[in-house]
Amino acid sequence: HLRRHATGFTGTMLSVSGVHLTNLTLNLSVAARRSSRPRLVLRPRPNIPLAPTTHRPQQQRPQAMRSSSGELNPRRGRRLTALATADLEAGEPEPKLQPLEGRELLMRVLPCVLVASLGAFSFGYHLGIVNPALDNLARDLGIALNTQLKGLVVSTVLVGATVGSSYSGRIADSVGRRAALVGTAAPLVLGSILCGTAANVWFMLVGRLLAGWGIGAASNLVPMYIAEVSPKQLRGTLGSLNQLMICIGILIAVIAGMPLASDPNHWHNMFLFAAVPGLLQGVFMIVVPESPGWLRRNGKVAEAAAAETALWGAPDVSGGDDKDDKDEKKVFTAELFAPANRRAVTIGTGLFFLQQMSGVNAIVYFSSAMFVAAGVESAVAASVAVCATNVVATILSGQALDRLGRKPLLTGSFIGMGISCLVMSYAMANQGTWALAGPVAVIAVMSYIASFGIGCGPIPGLLSSEIFNPRIRGAGMSLCFTTHWVFNFVIGQAFLPVVEAVGGPAVFIGFAGVCALSVLFVKAQVVETKGKSLDVITKELAAAK
Repeated sequence: HLRRHATGFTGTMLSVSGVHLTNLTLNLSVAARRSSRPRLVLRPRPNIPLAPTTHRPQQQRPQAMRSSSGELNPRRGRRLTALATADLEAGEPEPKLQPLEGRELLMRVLPCVLVASLGAFSFGYHLGIVNPALDNLARDLGIALNTQLKGLVVSTVLVGATVGSSYSGRIADSVGRRAALVGTAAPLVLGSILCGTAANVWFMLVGRLLAGWGIGAASNLVPMYIAEVSPKQLRGTLGSLNQLMICIGILIAVIAGMPLASDPNHWHNMFLFAAVPGLLQGVFMIVVPESPGWLRRNGKVAEAAAAETALWGAPDVSGGDDKDDKDEKKVFTAELFAPANRRAVTIGTGLFFLQQMSGVNAIVYFSSAMFVAAGVESAVAASVAVCATNVVATILSGQALDRLGRKPLLTGSFIGMGISCLVMSYAMANQGTWALAGPVAVIAVMSYIASFGIGCGPIPGLLSSEIFNPRIRGAGMSLCFTTHWVFNFVIGQAFLPVVEAVGGPAVFIGFAGVCALSVLFVKAQVVETKGKSLDVITKELAAAK
């Protein structure tokens, strides 16, 4: 048993089985915890004279250590002493943070992805808005009979997008993904306001040019940011949100045009509404985390760890996918075409070229005219149905990308698009003699859009954000999206003249031929990226050069 002999000193004399130990110290041994309870170790010191000190009764609680019978309870005493001195223990390691998993991880990253995806919404909305509003704004601006100026209203946004996508990657490499997306909001807001308040065609063209600059930059930066903040097991699902928001933007633009039937001046409100998502993007991108990969490559290791903790629950102990590339600012254009990067450039630019040449934007831009030509009376309703189909298909794609992989979905997508083009061609060729030509044309177009939304829509942008070495990712993605906008512009300008020259059925047979070539390209060139880190993907591509 234990018996107290003296109090009122910094040391305490205890008698343990008749053996006197002077000036015993209590040492909390963290490493020797038993069942998560601190253990006290009694360690003797040499006999050193004890210095008396003033007795403070309030610090002694002998009753707390005694049992109901009055005997000292050693277990109770040890526990209270440990609790009282635990805060004095120095050098105890902080608890290790554990990475989040499953739904908790998704819910942590999803808000950041949705904020960035506001740029993708603006992308879709500005592309879709001109289709229902063109006739009314042309009349009010005095260009109803000027086909060339009407074409410029449609295509100027594509010129601006080409410029925006060309430089946005390098800007993002210099100032960061987050700051670049914040800056992108300015031309989106200003361009929308200029278009909505335009009193003549020149203000409209300047507004469309600025808006195009903004959506071109966003088309590059949004998938780049999403890829770098998403964990590898969710990158396909989260990456598909970029395309989903584009589809939703187009759908909202078509729906927003419905009041034009009763209010021809409503087109002003349609353009002014486009300023709202741009403004929200500029405000909320300030508070989301920066890309951890960009921070690490720029030597901001502590900030990168903080961003990883905010996004994934714990820092990346491997140092991040981009740990070996710290000099991305000194990238020259010629480096993009070095042997180590040639395969990635071929995949990225090739997929965007095939995406545009397969005819999707011919349907988006001129859907109303196509449905009327096919014998469908309610062209606006048909366009809404097409856009809604695109949204549903993209949602399904997001669920399948991280399960089935990129290549199978791309292959099936191009096959479905090719078959739909052949059916559309047949319906258009026989619309004068076949009573079902109109309904069949609508079904074929919906089938085409569904096939597009499953693979050809979301995957080129997703792959372009995955396949490039971190050092050239910004410049590489700029090249890919410049390809996208250049051929988007070409299709927009050439589609109607080619239709007038060779006829609609022949044009859609040509689109089917492009889809067949695309299947071969996917099989020969595209690599599977499902479930792989960005570092592993780039190393595999470099090894396969």
